Amino acid sequence: MRTFNIPALNKPISVIGMGTMIFHPDTQERDFKLLDTFVENGGTYIDTAEVYGAVEEHGYSEMVIGAWLTARPGMREKIVLVAKGLVTGYCPALHPGGAKISPASIHRAIEGSLARLKTDHLDIWMFHRDDPSHSVGPLVDALDKEVKAGRIKAYGASNWTTERIQKAIDYAATNAKTEMIGSSPNFSLAQANEPFWPGTVSTDEKDRQWHAANNFLMVAWSALGRGFFAKADPKDMSDADLVRVFYSNGNFERKKRAELFAEAKRMSMFEIALSYVTSQTFPVIALNGAETPEQVVSSAKAGALQLSAEERDWLDLTSNLRPF
Repeated sequence: MRTFNIPALNKPISVIGMGTMIFHPDTQERDFKLLDTFVENGGTYIDTAEVYGAVEEHGYSEMVIGAWLTARPGMREKIVLVAKGLVTGYCPALHPGGAKISPASIHRAIEGSLARLKTDHLDIWMFHRDDPSHSVGPLVDALDKEVKAGRIKAYGASNWTTERIQKAIDYAATNAKTEMIGSSPNFSLAQANEPFWPGTVSTDEKDRQWHAANNFLMVAWSALGRGFFAKADPKDMSDADLVRVFYSNGNFERKKRAELFAEAKRMSMFEIALSYVTSQTFPVIALNGAETPEQVVSSAKAGALQLSAEERDWLDLTSNLRPF
């Protein structure tokens, strides 16, 4: 699997990230196998959140990963461990009254994740959502303190607009604070018609240009279009959310081209769709929530493929010049 480095972290970052939304102590044996297979196939980036776990909102995913790290001495320094926190109003068991975006909540969220993950530091902590009514200054100040205290090495933001991220970067630069290093929006070969959930962000062309101009890390969630490439069919309208967000003539053409390209490359359509995400002109991690070790191996295969500009442009309909 391909890897890259960023200045804030002194370890390789895999272009495929392990999504852990379905982890739970009751499925710990399965989840350990998924994590072991991921690392065995070159994966390093493990993504979790205080809200993750089936059922949600109790930190179950983090607990499983913490148990896995305890059972695997020496593993902690080999992986890039990333936790997200603070979906406003969620996790009342972890945040009395529900999570809020505030300096105090940042410190509480990081402290809770560290305890459940059984580690003394996170490689990256990310806001899981934004609340634009709060100024970025106090939030950056709080995270700068966490970096300097050694509890996190870096921080980022999931579902923040690029405009809001730029404000945070500008504040940090002006005030000699630690700058944000990454963003986690929805991004896939299937382009979203609208955000999947309220308060989330889907990447458009303007956002891609911003990431490219700033060489800014993107951690793409729903990198396979929330099942679009697996089950979308123009005749099947049964999944209302999939229809609402991803059904379009353009996306069905992108799926068709991914199928043709996969046949030519002797790969699966899913591997081609993932490799499109990780082959941008800026650093991208494609999150993939595998359910079986075989799916983990397949995603690692996708992470070994680097598409050319001509191949990317044909797949996303920028060009009609077939590259094979």
